[in-house]
Amino acid sequence: MFDLCIVGAGMIGSAAARHASLIPGVKLCLVGPSEPQNRASVDHGIFGAWYDEGRITRCSDPDPVWAKLAQESIKRYRDIERASGIAFYSEVGALMVGKTDTSYITSVLKVADEENIPAKRLNSAELRQQFSIFEFNSSDIGLFENQNAGHISPRKLVHAQKMLAMNHGCRYIDDVVTKIHRTVCKSGDYVMSVETKGGDKAIVCKKVLLATGAFTELNALLPDVKVDQVLCPLTVSLVEVSKEHAEQQLKCMPCVIYRGDGHHSWHKVNPNYKNRDVGFYMLPPIKYPDERYYIKMGYDHGTALKRLEGPEDVKDWFLNGNHQLAEQTAALVKSLFKGVSMSRWHGDSCVAEETPTNRPYIDMVHGQLGVAIGANGYAAKSSDEIGRMAAMMLLREWDSPIPRDLFKLKTITSGKPTITKSMI
Repeated sequence: MFDLCIVGAGMIGSAAARHASLIPGVKLCLVGPSEPQNRASVDHGIFGAWYDEGRITRCSDPDPVWAKLAQESIKRYRDIERASGIAFYSEVGALMVGKTDTSYITSVLKVADEENIPAKRLNSAELRQQFSIFEFNSSDIGLFENQNAGHISPRKLVHAQKMLAMNHGCRYIDDVVTKIHRTVCKSGDYVMSVETKGGDKAIVCKKVLLATGAFTELNALLPDVKVDQVLCPLTVSLVEVSKEHAEQQLKCMPCVIYRGDGHHSWHKVNPNYKNRDVGFYMLPPIKYPDERYYIKMGYDHGTALKRLEGPEDVKDWFLNGNHQLAEQTAALVKSLFKGVSMSRWHGDSCVAEETPTNRPYIDMVHGQLGVAIGANGYAAKSSDEIGRMAAMMLLREWDSPIPRDLFKLKTITSGKPTITKSMI
C-alpha cells in the first residue's frame, strides 16, 4: 500500500512527487500520461499544459500571493537543474509594461516594492531607449527584472522533477486514472482506491493528491463534488526567426508582459480586456525540438471570449484551437519589431482553469483526498512551491507562511465521498 498517490504528472504533480519523495520512509507513486507523439492519436482525452518549451517566470506580479509563490519556486530552480542534470531555466529577464497610472501597472510596482523584488523602474523615455527594438506607446512605463526572471521549459522541468522523484523511490505509472473512491478494508480502516485505464488492479493508498488541472472532472476523480472553476481556452502563436536573428539582434531580448493602449503601428488583434486594453505576453526566440527558433506570444485568460463546457470541448480545443486568432497573433508579433525578418508560424492551444479567487486551490476534500488545482494560467513558474505545499499538507502539515484560507477549495455542489466495502 502506498502512503500517497499523486494523480496528474504535469508541473504541479511532478513537483509534489519530488518533495514527497524527500520525506524518509514515504511510499509514493505518481500517475499520469506522458506527452503523446501525436495529439490526434490520443484516445483518453487528456492533454498537458506542459507540452511546451517556453513559459515566462518572474517574481513581479500584481497579486502578492502569486509573487510569493514565484519567489519560493525560482530560488530552487538551479538546485533542481544541478541535481537532475537537466537545464530548463534561462535567466534572460522579464519586462512588465503598462499604461501609466492604471491599476495593473500600479499593482505590479506596489508588490515589487512590498516584496523587495530587485527590479528597475523605467519611465517612458527610458523604456523606449533601453528596449528600442520594440515600438512602445509614449504612455507606457515598465518594470524590468534582470535577475530571478526569464523563461523555463515546462517539458524539461517536468522531466527533471519526475527523474528526481523516481531517484528517491517514487514509482511512476504512465497511465490515465479513470476512477478514485474511498473503500473500507478488512481492518475497518478507510483506504483510497485509484483505478487506471491500463491497470488490472486498483492502486491502493492511504491518501491521494489530485494535480489534474483542467481534467479534474473528466473522470470520476471527485465523486459528488463540483469544483468552482471554469475552463478558459487560450491561443498562442509561435513565429519563426532565423538562427542569426535569434543569436544576434534578439540575443538580449527579455520576456515581455504588456497591458496598455498598444502602439499605432501594431497589428490590431482581438480579444482585448473589457476596458479595451491590449494585453499579451511574449517570449524571446527559443529553440524548439524541431531545431528552429520561435518567438511565442499568447494572452491572459482575462481576454478570452468564450469558455469550454466539457471534456469534448476541451479535447476539440487542444486538437483544433482557433486558427484565425493564431494567425492574427502572428501578425501582431511581426508588427512589434524593427528590422527583424520573420517567416513561418504555427498556432497552439492550451486550457487554463479560472477560479473565483484567481488563485490555486490547495486544500483537502476530506482527510484522505487533497487537491492542487486551479492554476489560472499562472502556475508554471510557481509549480515547485505549489507542489511542495500540497505534498506537505497531505503528509505532514501546512507549513507555508501564506495563510491556508487563501487556497481553500470552493465547490458549487458537494456531498459525502463514496464509501464502499472491499475485501482488501
